[in-house]
Amino acid sequence: MKLSSLKDLKVIKKDLAPEPEAKPSGNQPRTKTVVLRSKEEERARSEDLAKGQKVRMMDSSDVATIVGFGKDFYELEMDGLVFRAGKGEFYPINPEEDRKLRSSIPSKHAKPVEEPLHSEDPLSDLTVDLHIERIPGSDGIPEWAVLDFQMNYFRQVLRQNIKHKGKRIVFIHGVGDGILAQAIRKELDEVFALSCSYTYGPMGATNVTVK
Repeated sequence: MKLSSLKDLKVIKKDLAPEPEAKPSGNQPRTKTVVLRSKEEERARSEDLAKGQKVRMMDSSDVATIVGFGKDFYELEMDGLVFRAGKGEFYPINPEEDRKLRSSIPSKHAKPVEEPLHSEDPLSDLTVDLHIERIPGSDGIPEWAVLDFQMNYFRQVLRQNIKHKGKRIVFIHGVGDGILAQAIRKELDEVFALSCSYTYGPMGATNVTVK
């Protein structure tokens, strides 16, 4: 190819030069990072629970911290000890609100009467009121956790008296909708049948006798 001038050479170089790569537009959508959660984490999330959350134990009122999740349990840490607990064995708390609630005693409400879990005489009759306001440590219990709290207290009383054969315990559960009464009698039939018998007491009560 014969070039007649410098101008012709510049035209050829321009035609042969590679086209510059297109720079990405600033308006292109960014790639989203998808966080995959385990089934256990999703279950905890659906129950409004998360790692690091403070919870109060129903059977002792002690405070623990959620440190892990399992298939049907939570891992809790208390005083350096890690243990497992089911959902019905604790309830979430806000530490600051919990502290204020427990340190304040409203003048229009009497303090709950803390009933003993066992009487001084091992064989004397014992009456236990399971109305939530009468159970020690029940301040601030959310409504969805009331039945579990009552049942845990019921079990605690039975276990502490189960060694005293012939002892009679009257559990006052009230009439209401009958849910607590049914739960107690179901537990007595399925869990404590070999160690206790029971009869229907006055309306709103169940009489238990240790075998």
